[in-house]
Amino acid sequence: MTTHALQSPHSLVASSAPAGPAIAAVIRPARLDDIAAIVDLHSSAFADTFGGAFGHGHIDQGARALAAAWRRQGAASMRGMLVAEHEGHLIGTTTLRTWEMGGYDTSAAELAFQEVLGVWGATRSLFALSLLDHRIGHHEGFLADVAVLETYRRSGVARSLLARAEEDARARHKRFLGLYVSASNGGARTLYHSLGFVDAHTRRSPFAWLLFGQGTWHYMRKSLL
Repeated sequence: MTTHALQSPHSLVASSAPAGPAIAAVIRPARLDDIAAIVDLHSSAFADTFGGAFGHGHIDQGARALAAAWRRQGAASMRGMLVAEHEGHLIGTTTLRTWEMGGYDTSAAELAFQEVLGVWGATRSLFALSLLDHRIGHHEGFLADVAVLETYRRSGVARSLLARAEEDARARHKRFLGLYVSASNGGARTLYHSLGFVDAHTRRSPFAWLLFGQGTWHYMRKSLL
């Protein structure tokens, strides 16, 4: 199975701020009524991805297209997605994708993109996002969209999200976790190393560099055996 283009494999955006007090966030599965808050968080945390996919002057429009695509797909778009909630506010996300979850309804997503972006805008955006696709192995729990609101970073929220995702992967009898992180995101790589991830290989894409301003990602793995 390949992760759909509408789901970025980009990982946590690290903060240089000093660590704050730990936050006891509630980690739960995402719901359809979370879509607006999730898209708002992702468009901020992954601004380079949104800018590359939709154009830096059209990030808000791209966010509306993504939200429309998820709503059109319904509950299937939320499969494997986890959110962190604190005092009634959504402050973080991650998504665990596995081979047996199957794919998304790509035709519904394309229609939603065309309605918001037009035919050319939708074609361009879907091509750009397809450069970030990842083929998920049968024994892999693939992590995507690890994002935390800036004011809550370095307070244990990302660790809590990843711990829950690991529990879910083990419950599905997966042998390892995998994720991509930008070569320039040293803070996130340090976090993942501390959680037991190791560098497995490096992925380079000249086209992604042209569109997203970064073309080198490290694929990191963590054994669950």
